[in-house]
Amino acid sequence: MKKEAFAFRFHHSDVTLPAQIWSVGWEVQSSSLYSWNGVERKDQGKCIFQLTLSGHGMIEIGQKRFKVLPGQAFLVKSPSAYQYYFPEDSEHWEFLYLTLYGEACDLCFDQFIDQGKQVMRFHPNSKPIRLLKKIYDEASERRITNPFEGSSLAYQFVMELYSYLPKLEGQMEKWPEPIVQAALFASHHFHEEIGPDDMAAAARLSKSHFTREFKKATGFTPIHYLTNIRLEKAETLLKTTKYSIEEIATQCGYRNANYLNKVFRKKIGMSPKQLRETSDA
Repeated sequence: MKKEAFAFRFHHSDVTLPAQIWSVGWEVQSSSLYSWNGVERKDQGKCIFQLTLSGHGMIEIGQKRFKVLPGQAFLVKSPSAYQYYFPEDSEHWEFLYLTLYGEACDLCFDQFIDQGKQVMRFHPNSKPIRLLKKIYDEASERRITNPFEGSSLAYQFVMELYSYLPKLEGQMEKWPEPIVQAALFASHHFHEEIGPDDMAAAARLSKSHFTREFKKATGFTPIHYLTNIRLEKAETLLKTTKYSIEEIATQCGYRNANYLNKVFRKKIGMSPKQLRETSDA
């Protein structure tokens, strides 16, 4: 997927909306020039959510300093005493970010800040992260065309953060770090022709040891976990886009539509075409 940034400057003076998107983007940084200061930056009155996909970055919040690793995100408001930047000990920092504004966004971010949860790990298949990726996809496809569409997505994201707040100390926080890295690898590369061997390599464990530890931690075998991610993405594309079955198959890591059809019938009990027809009914 192409890495881009998108800014939204809606003008609709007749309606005050509770939440709105300012910008969304996917970047890879490798320069020490990348640095943002929460007091000095020009885009004030904003709420920033930034998720690390690979590599790592640093953020200083008040007197505290955090390394932001893959699967971790930070939440900050401008203006406030923070600075995030590309550190010298990192090879690169790949991340997705979403900048919001509006009263609903302020209240949500204040709750995270008040509870000291400004840097945290998110499960790659959690609703906030899935929605973040959806917002990026919608922006890249130029489907956010008016302030109401932007506000709806921004408000959904805020509500998903509220829902996720009680779960932050949940299951994934207890997984061993190699298993976390394998799960993140599957989530970020499911559209490629990867399998359990690649997940084991991401975890830096032997395949046999990895398979045992992965199932112990997650309750799933590696291939079952990866298949679930792919099927969930395929279902979303079938219900929300007009892509052909062949196109959806390749976007979900399958070689062709026939292979996707076999997996669908085995796991869901119907073909991709039948699922699409059901959702259209």
